[in-house]
This record gives sequence, C-alpha cells and structure tokens, in this order.
Amino acid sequence: MKNLCLAALCILQTARAAWHEGSETLSPAFLQGSEAVLQSHDLSPHKAPKIFVYPYGKFKEAFEAEHCEAERDLDERENCLYGNFWSVQNEQGEEVMIRNTEQYSNGRIYYNRALSSPHRVMDPKKADIFMIPYMWTKRKGTKCGDVGELLKNLPYLNEKNAARHFLVLPQTRGKCDFATANSGDDRETALLSQIQKLALENHGGDMPIIYPSISSGLNDTECNALLKTAKTSDRNHLVSAIFHLSKGMSTGIRTILKKQMDGQEDCIFIDPSIATKQETHSYPKVYLHSVFSFQPSGLSISRKGMIDSLAMGCIPVFFDERQWSLYHWHIPEWEKVSVMIKPEDHHRALKILRGMSQKKIQEYQRNVWRVMPRLFLRRDNEEGGRRTVKDAFDYAMTGILTEAMRRSSFVNVSRSEDSN
Repeated sequence: MKNLCLAALCILQTARAAWHEGSETLSPAFLQGSEAVLQSHDLSPHKAPKIFVYPYGKFKEAFEAEHCEAERDLDERENCLYGNFWSVQNEQGEEVMIRNTEQYSNGRIYYNRALSSPHRVMDPKKADIFMIPYMWTKRKGTKCGDVGELLKNLPYLNEKNAARHFLVLPQTRGKCDFATANSGDDRETALLSQIQKLALENHGGDMPIIYPSISSGLNDTECNALLKTAKTSDRNHLVSAIFHLSKGMSTGIRTILKKQMDGQEDCIFIDPSIATKQETHSYPKVYLHSVFSFQPSGLSISRKGMIDSLAMGCIPVFFDERQWSLYHWHIPEWEKVSVMIKPEDHHRALKILRGMSQKKIQEYQRNVWRVMPRLFLRRDNEEGGRRTVKDAFDYAMTGILTEAMRRSSFVNVSRSEDSN
C-alpha cells in the first residue's frame, strides 16, 4: 500500500507540473506549425494505473442497454461507441474529421477503452483500480441493484480497496447512491458508498468526467489535424451561441444573451429547436470560426457545448461559478481557458468581451490549445501499439487512483486523531 500511495502521489505531482510548466505558451513543436502536436508521455505499465475489469455478465440488466458488443463489424461498433463521422473544412479547404458523439455515451466508451487498455490486468491482485461495468441510465429504465446482489458480483471488493473501485454513469448524476438508496446492513452500505461513481456532474459525491465531445473516436492523425486546424482557423465571429432559448431556470439568462447578440454582425446564434438540419450539423464549424462561445447552464450546470467548444479551439464563456467546479481531472484550471461573467454583469457580457485586449485573448487561446489533447477520447490503439499520448480516459484513470489515495490518507489521519 505504501508503494501504491507513493506512485499515486508521483502521478498527481507530475500532472500538476505538466499543467503549470509553460502555462503561458505552447510546446515549441506546436508553435512552429508542427506535425507532432500531440506530445508523448510515458504511459508504460509502471507509470499508469493497472485496471481490472469485472465481467459484465453479472451486471447484465444495467449493462446491455449501453454496450456495443453486439456490433460485429468494426465500423458499426465504432459508430455505436462514438457516433458517425462529420467533417469540417479548414482554411485550405481540407476536410478535418470529427464525430457526432452522443452526449450520454461515456459508459460504453470507457468500458471499451478499459477492455483494450494496455494497462488492463486479468489478475485482480495486480490491479490498482477496478472497473464495474454497471452503467445505470434513467433513459433505459434500469433499476438500482440490491446491495446484497451487488456484493455477490464483486468478489474482490473489500474495505481496503473499495475506493479504488469505480463505475461510469452515462448521465449527469448517479441515481444509484448505494449509501442511501438500498437496504442492507451498515457494513454493506458503507462499503458500496466508497465506490467512485463517475458522472457528468458532481451530485452527491459523484466524480465529474467530461462529456464525450465531437473530438471523440478519432485516431492520432485525425486528432493532430483537428489541433492544427483549431490553431490556424480564421475566427471571424467574436461570439457564437448554440442553445434552446427556453430551458428551465436558465431561460432568463439565455434570453438576455440572445438580446445582446441581435443585430451584431460578428455574432451568430443558433436555436436548435428551430434550426434546419443543415444549421444543426454546422455547429462544430460555428465553434471553429468563433473566438468565444456563450455556454449558459441549462436544466443542470453542465452542457456538452462546454467541451465541444473547447475541442474546436473556442473559448467558452460561463455564467454560473459552479461550472468551474467540474472536470478538474481534465481541466485543472478553468480560469485559464474560459471566461466567467458574474451575475451583476450578465446584461453586458458582450460588452465585456469586446473590451478584452488582444493579448489576453491570445493567452486564453494558447491555453485552450494546450488543454485540447486532454479532451480527446481516442479510439482503440491502431495495430495493437501502445498509446503514448494521454487523453481523457487516461486522465480519468489517474484521477481515480489519486482520489482513492486521498480518501485513504484522510481515513488514516482521522483514525490517528481518534487514537490520540
């Protein structure tokens, strides 16, 4: 356990150093126009968490609705996982590939990546973290499992490694809170409550992971093309906004923002509820050609557009400080890649952006380009090769181990204080 703690601390310190190092600039290769914009990292087995994946057959009801194993053809299976290919044109008229990835597909994507990971182990004794293929989603009508039944399906779960177990819930929150929503004795519920639940938002202790963006399901060549295109794009829109005007509690702020954009030639607004199919399919290109994008919260604080806009090199503009509390595994410092407009300034958001210096805008853009590779969910390794560039999945796996070690340290400290 001591060695594992040291390894996790090393991983966390390395991640922080990588973000802070050169925080104002990109890598030299990227700045020079560069073919190698994805920078290599050491992802050898001793540097990345080893993953054990429980067999899904024991979680059949909550799994079958979300997985893509029934698709035998490789292209069909990848389309099931990541969505169909779309394309946008760069300034040279070349097509750059992206994906129409469904916003609630993290469960099946992460499961597929775990199965194909070079860091997967078949012996649970060698595992640092344990994936449970339990993908509860309200859309499919699956039910929370009974505590006793869940424990029977987790033979390697115990008090020492419970926090190193995780499951991926495709939607904004984990409906199955095993500490409160199930019956069972205190030990059982306490054990299951330690499992890390990865979801799109951090409700009730869930660990937030980013939406699968339009940059998901690409290979390294396609990722590099997208990065280069985002860097060289002619951004002739100052601000874009793509959202429904009526969206629960956020209707007011959305109306205020739309009113500010009306009649402004350097602004573009698309309401998906009344947009044509062609306009709806053009939204990645809108982000690609925009400096900023308004990203007000909707029925909840997160939006897929928060990540899609970044994936196209566009600076997101937020209006709820809770949005900055999300996705720190992937975006360590939101304030460097996004703009926050305080409530008292909502009515003059566009004026604030117009008053921003070009130097400040360029600083934001450099940081956005740097964070973009952390947002990719790339498809399986080509030709069985070892992946050498970290992406969203890798950062999540590291985050799980680091969080488990943090919880373990907290428990140990608490026990020490109690004994004094």
